[in-house]
Amino acid sequence: MDVEKIAQGIIDGIGGKENASSVSYCMTRVRMTVKNHDKVNKPQLEKISGVMKVLVIGNQYQIVVGGIVNEVYDAVVEKLGKDISQDGSVDELVKEDVELIKDNSNQRTTNRIKSTLGIAVETLSSIVSPIIPAMLAAGFIKTIAMIMVNVLNFSDTNTTYLLLNTLGDTIYSFFPMIIGWSAAKRFNANVGVTLVLTGFLINPGFSGIFEIVNKVTLFNIPVTNVYYGSSVLPSIFSVYLLSILEKKFRKVLPPSLRSIFVPFFSMTIVFPLLILVIGPIGVWGGELFASLFTSLYELNPILAGAFIGGLWQVLIIVGMHIAILGLVSGPNIAKFGRDNVIMTHAPSLICQMAAGFAVSIKAKNKELKREAFTLSISSLVAGSVVEPVMYGVNLKLKKPFIAVLIGGAVGGAITGASGAGTTAAVAFGIYTFPAYLGTGFTGLLAGCAIGAIVTFVLTFVFGFDEELYDQ
Repeated sequence: MDVEKIAQGIIDGIGGKENASSVSYCMTRVRMTVKNHDKVNKPQLEKISGVMKVLVIGNQYQIVVGGIVNEVYDAVVEKLGKDISQDGSVDELVKEDVELIKDNSNQRTTNRIKSTLGIAVETLSSIVSPIIPAMLAAGFIKTIAMIMVNVLNFSDTNTTYLLLNTLGDTIYSFFPMIIGWSAAKRFNANVGVTLVLTGFLINPGFSGIFEIVNKVTLFNIPVTNVYYGSSVLPSIFSVYLLSILEKKFRKVLPPSLRSIFVPFFSMTIVFPLLILVIGPIGVWGGELFASLFTSLYELNPILAGAFIGGLWQVLIIVGMHIAILGLVSGPNIAKFGRDNVIMTHAPSLICQMAAGFAVSIKAKNKELKREAFTLSISSLVAGSVVEPVMYGVNLKLKKPFIAVLIGGAVGGAITGASGAGTTAAVAFGIYTFPAYLGTGFTGLLAGCAIGAIVTFVLTFVFGFDEELYDQ
């Protein structure tokens, strides 16, 4: 596959180099923000060989290219030149969204809501996305450690196991700092100042103050004792404020004083706001969002599993799955060492492949049969990266995708009932199953198997319109 040709096609499709505002990427998508939406030729983007789908989320064009996303992203950045923002500018996004809501009065409220939600989802996703490779790498390290103990019978006191296990846990031990680093890149804030501020939140010396003093105050204002080890929003909010202050101070301070006083003034302003206001509110806000899923799980794991398992593939399409992983799954692992909630989506990944296999058997179109089988196998071998078979086959044919949602709900319900969990933020697949070992693992396997069978049977029995494949 010609990566250079794909990259050039993307640039041409979004209206040329001059129309590109920023570029980023996640596991399977190149994310492009543009200056003028009228110059974008979405049908042209969708016709590029190697592009599976083009999604418009908020103000961002997400071009799904699958496993070659890193190569395509690098080629796009190289062709756009060094001046292109590789993280995006929130100020630009806000300006664009202001323009979007300047429609007729009847549509203004609806557009404002969509615009706000679009910014929120896009911003969270763009901050979490650069961390996903590290989370996956850490997950595989944890998987190797689990294999050593559970399969190869290493002692749990073996120092090699302990070192690997600690390496795998490191990303969660410093989660607020890592989120802060990514947010600093996203908002163009000073990375060094960001690491100091977010690092303070998890500094043992900070939490230790509450152990030796009954009432902690800053300038006689009470400081709330909050656990920040698995927090996300405090880092994001504080870094966004930091980026605004830095811009303001750069404008008013002479060049000779900026290197010292911009970080000093910015830090001294953000710090009290962080521990007095932003931190506690951010933690509570993150817990509120997470509680939408965790409370449902605590109320009824079966219902929660069915809801998450049935909805997850839709969340992938709209790009919200990354934000949810960052706000729920990652913090759960950081806080409890295990995520039992969001991992109930695992059977839905297997269901995508099951639908693809059913299509490959039932289809009469030889090209469709071949592609459905190839993409299903590639998703399996790639470690449950399901976008190729989802966009390439199941979503195009519609009915197989509906079967995936039903099978995912069934499998998720069984998984939820079993109490299964994962110790690492990795997709369930042939390489990563040791991360899911422990309580409920048999139930997870049953959920995947039964969900896949349900999906396969529904796809095979109810069929699909093959003519949709060529549209």
